[in-house]
Amino acid sequence: MSFTIKTKTKLVVARVKFIGFRLFLVTLGGVIGASGVFVSYEAPKLIQSETVTFYNAPLVQTVEAKAPEIEKEKTIEEKIADTFPENPSIMIAVAKAESGLNPLATNRNKNGTRDIGLMMINSVHGDDDLDMFDVDKNLKAARKIYDSQGITAWAAFNNNSYKQFLK
Repeated sequence: MSFTIKTKTKLVVARVKFIGFRLFLVTLGGVIGASGVFVSYEAPKLIQSETVTFYNAPLVQTVEAKAPEIEKEKTIEEKIADTFPENPSIMIAVAKAESGLNPLATNRNKNGTRDIGLMMINSVHGDDDLDMFDVDKNLKAARKIYDSQGITAWAAFNNNSYKQFLK
């Protein structure tokens, strides 16, 4: 893609070869009577970085276009391992046995209480039921229970059903 822009002081030519989402570059000429160029180009998705060059009288500037770094979301297993660094594989296995790693899992117990979310947090602990569907909040509540009651707070540990999920 090439285009030409006339300014008051000089001719500015910009050649843009770019594969990406939206590129906004502003460059001001470094010579007397500074000229400016604003380029906005939209394409489907950034595949690789490309070079954009602006020719501005005697000044040539090269700008490297790069994709923004996107932080990858951690998996549920990684979050469990981070929450329980002293027993990551056992707690991942407990979560698999308790909820099948389903953050929306629920169970109504015979005594009227409810087990909710990834780590099947029982409603007797006083946490908001809707909050327990959130993986991070569920794991925070599970850590609190683990710190006060230990791993035996989970039925899947006590009845050894977690062992089939150990790696």
